[in-house]
Amino acid sequence: MEDTELKDTMNRTFLIREEGFPLTSVADYVLTISLGPEYLRLSVVNPITNRCGWLEEFALTTAGSEEEYLSAVQQLVGTHEILTKNFWKLVRVVVSNQSFTLVPASLFRKEYAARCLSLAKGAIADHEFVHHTVHAQWEAVNVFSLGTQLAEWFFENYPFETIHVHHQVDLLLEMATRFPEDGLLLYLEKHAATLLFIRGGKLHYCNRFLFRTGADLLYYLLFAISELKIDAEHIPAWAFGEITEDDELYKGLYKYLGELKPGLPDSLNLPAVSGDVPLYVY
Repeated sequence: MEDTELKDTMNRTFLIREEGFPLTSVADYVLTISLGPEYLRLSVVNPITNRCGWLEEFALTTAGSEEEYLSAVQQLVGTHEILTKNFWKLVRVVVSNQSFTLVPASLFRKEYAARCLSLAKGAIADHEFVHHTVHAQWEAVNVFSLGTQLAEWFFENYPFETIHVHHQVDLLLEMATRFPEDGLLLYLEKHAATLLFIRGGKLHYCNRFLFRTGADLLYYLLFAISELKIDAEHIPAWAFGEITEDDELYKGLYKYLGELKPGLPDSLNLPAVSGDVPLYVY
């Protein structure tokens, strides 16, 4: 991590590492690399014990073109002590953006995936790689895109691994399978929030909002809750990500969501973290 150019584009914002975490063999671990417009996050998890041995985030300090973003990712992956390892049990690449849409499974046809996405976001550019994830429990298919060069580079960089490409919404839908039959899930990022609503064991709503201020987001969320005719006072709800109980946004939501809780009903087993930041923020 001593490369000057890398320091100019990616800065570490946090690192949680289990003491004694093995760096020699990674064959029993799942590596997840999460890519947002302003960050790269990585986690290393033992899928049998659900123990997270490594959790780290880098902030992208220069907002540029797709080529510049790819270059920054390549530099980081090429010099990082964990990301340079090979022969992982599984590598998961997760993209977080607005380029996704959910399609009923009964209507989905693989050959029309790009067409489905274009109806939601507009024309698909030549440099976009369109992918999809089937969520059988929700009877839905998530269609999304990421940069073709970025996707192809990850497959080339990890030639010995099975690579699964997902959207951030896919992970939230996976989490929601462990929910009670009714509930709200709210995931917060710096400038985006994803809201899922489960009723009677079925997915009734999934949307991702971009926002500038907490007041804007509070308005969007309360509007959606009102339109969905949710019994806000009694619906189980969880908020996690970049939010704490001391935030004004959390306090504003708590006025309307009587059963709002910070964190998740079922989360990773993380190493202990020093300081006052709760684990669900990570």
